Amino acid sequence: MRMAATELSKSMNEFLTKLQDDLKEAMNTMMCTKCEGKHKRFEMDRDPAEARFCAECNRCHSAEEGDLWAESSMLGLRITYFACMEGKVFDITEWAGCQRISISPDTHRVPYHISFGSKNGNAARHRYVPATTQVHLEERGARERWDPFSTWIPALFGPHVPPLSHKLAPTSSLPRPYLDPQLGYDCPSCV
Repeated sequence: MRMAATELSKSMNEFLTKLQDDLKEAMNTMMCTKCEGKHKRFEMDRDPAEARFCAECNRCHSAEEGDLWAESSMLGLRITYFACMEGKVFDITEWAGCQRISISPDTHRVPYHISFGSKNGNAARHRYVPATTQVHLEERGARERWDPFSTWIPALFGPHVPPLSHKLAPTSSLPRPYLDPQLGYDCPSCV
């Protein structure tokens, strides 16, 4: 009898541990409308009051519930997407990649807002909704196409490189740069 009780207790503890692990995993996933699957999100050790880095101001700005933004690292070659959800900051790069979100990193304004659940306006904006519910994007302002070369080429070649003002155009339609012996790389459309 004692052996059966011990075995039952052990079995129950294993079940509860597995259930707890499954719940943690479910709470840290986001449903994807593109692939119909789920993507992991990773909680960051950031205070929402100082969550978003802004290159223009060279400081961090606050993030509000539902804000989605991007930050660059490695001379602009690596982009990480973040969102403020449930009063916490999460790395949602995997989900954003599947959604094919392409926004400029380190911007002053928040380009997107994430809303949970249905698209109608009847739901309260700040109520808690589990992360595994459907997620919708609301675009804030004109969509920006980010060009990594606009960040690190001027840093490498100095002030003689004109700013890439045509970064909203598709890459295939951009004029080809040529080498001016006196100025370095230059773009005829920028002169």
